[in-house]
Amino acid sequence: MMVSTRRITRAYSVGVIRLRIPAILLMLAAMLGGSGCAPVTDVEVVRLERQLESVLELHTYEHIYRDLVYFGEQRTFLFIKTVDRAVLFSVDIRVRAGIDLSQGVRLEVDRTAADRVTVRLPEATILSVDTDETTIREYFLREQGARIGLLEISGQLKGAKERIAAEAIERGILAEAQANARRLVRGLLEMAGFREIEFVPAVADGGAR
Repeated sequence: MMVSTRRITRAYSVGVIRLRIPAILLMLAAMLGGSGCAPVTDVEVVRLERQLESVLELHTYEHIYRDLVYFGEQRTFLFIKTVDRAVLFSVDIRVRAGIDLSQGVRLEVDRTAADRVTVRLPEATILSVDTDETTIREYFLREQGARIGLLEISGQLKGAKERIAAEAIERGILAEAQANARRLVRGLLEMAGFREIEFVPAVADGGAR
């Protein structure tokens, strides 16, 4: 018995979605109550950190890819073809990136200057890679000798998602997510009354107060 299997996947970007920063900043303005004064107490700093983390739980950048997937398999017995099955379909895959909040967001207020703050912001990471099954479009299907089951298709999609996530990183999705996150944080802090805002990498343990 001879078994021959072919798997081909190709992907191309069909869209980019950015978080709507102005709308979110309007929401944050309501959360802050429009005080316009820089917080000086530890309690207020912690409150701001929690607000930042609640906003950054959202993804800040998204790529949408349309993946073209082919699965084919042939089996023969004594040079007679017993199984000949193949399918070609396309599907949209969404890659979402944002801030890894496992380390938390930390604010270090300069007590000598009420409008100066240092932000320890974690690096951006891939938050999710999901297939949109409602976008599946089948181009052809051949099932001679055996049906194509969910197991084969699931394996194909898993491999496609891993490859597309790597491609999104190569195309700069993490840098875009980080830049959007900084814009969100800067907008919130400026509404809170800060004028000098510096971003530095988060430390491994979340940083000391």
